[in-house]
Formats: sequence, C-alpha cells, structure tokens
Amino acid sequence: MIRCTFRGACLVTTTFALLLPAVSMPAEAGAQTITSPYEFIEGRHEAGVFLIHVPGNRGTMELGPGDGLLTGARYALDLGGPFALEFTGFVQPTDRRVRAPDAAGQEILELGTASALVGGLDGRVRFTLTGPRTWHNLAPFVVAGGGVVGNLSGRIEEEEELPTEARFTFGPSFMGVLGVGTRYFLTEQLVLRLDATAHFWKLGTPQAYLNLPEEAGPVVQQEWPAVGGFGVGLSWRF
Repeated sequence: MIRCTFRGACLVTTTFALLLPAVSMPAEAGAQTITSPYEFIEGRHEAGVFLIHVPGNRGTMELGPGDGLLTGARYALDLGGPFALEFTGFVQPTDRRVRAPDAAGQEILELGTASALVGGLDGRVRFTLTGPRTWHNLAPFVVAGGGVVGNLSGRIEEEEELPTEARFTFGPSFMGVLGVGTRYFLTEQLVLRLDATAHFWKLGTPQAYLNLPEEAGPVVQQEWPAVGGFGVGLSWRF
C-alpha cells in the first residue's frame, strides 16, 4: 500500500510539473504590451505664438523691407484626417531704403533709410504627413495659403517732398505663403513647432523709375520676391 501510494504521489507531482509551464505561459503573454511609435493627437483646436528670423529680400529695385524678427500669433482648427486650417497674424519691425530718380530722370538718388513695420494676415491649409497621429511625438507637415501684407509705418520727410509718381508704397498687397516644418508634442497639450516659411509679396515700382535710361540699371515694373525665414513657436491644444 505504501509503495502504491508513493507511485501515485510521484505521478501527480510529475503531471503538475508538466502542466505548470503551459498554464503560466498564456498569463505571462497576456501581460505583455507592444509599444507603438504612433499616438493619436487629442483635441481639434490649437493656439500659440511664434518667432521667425527673416533675412529679407528688398527686390531688384531695393525698395522693399529688409531683414528682421517676425513675431505673430496662430490659431489652427483640425478638419479631420491630415488636414487643418491655420489663421496667422504677424508684424515685423525692419527698415527700407528711400530712393528716387533725380530731377532730370537720369539716375537714382539715395535719400536715406526709413523704419518700416510690416504687418500681415493670412490663412493656410496644413497637411500633416503622419495624419491625425504623431510618430515618436513628431508630426511633420507642409502648409500653403495666402493673405494680405503691407507697411504699417508712415513716410519720412524726404519722401513727402517727392512727386507722387516717385513715391514707393508697399501694400496692401496679396501675399502667398509656402512652408514645411514639424510639430513636437512635449505633452498632449503643449506643442513645440519648427517652421521654414517663404512669403511672396508684390513690390510695385513707382512710375518715375520706368523712364530711367538703361545706363541707370535694370528696372522692373513689379516683382514677387520670395522672403524666407526660419522660426520656432509654442502652442496649446484644446
């Protein structure tokens, strides 16, 4: 009887030892989670501020605004999927060259430098390459849009003495916007944004320049210089 009982105990012990791994493996496997580099973006609204360094592009006639630090505010509304609408307002303190043809209309005179305050409003469509998600907290994008821009500062005394056909005026003018960049989600709400943006605005040439002789240099009636810039911003999603 003792020998039989011992064998039974051995059989029960052996069977339990064989079944234990099979029973425990599904529990361990079920506890494992697969970490994805993609995360869905919460909320539909985003508002923030930004700074962009603008190297400047005065144009062929060198009458346009120069370089400076562009500051602004932005509001965005997600439309679903990868698309969003953005609305931007900005100002850029800078300067401009004051130039005009001489009385004989033979050459261009340098009259000085004037301060300028470039101001603009625009609307853009943003396309996020990762859709409504981030990849390792990054959401790269491209933007395109348009708006209006102009000089919010007045004229200097030397310009007031010029005839009307010799005065340069910047804006209000249509402005095109193209750009690329990425958003980095510091948290679900706080977003760091990097931009490389190009603004295209119209620079018209005063009528008096169009009568200059060829020896005075190239004269264009109007042009659309590309004004690039690199910027950084912070925004809050809600």
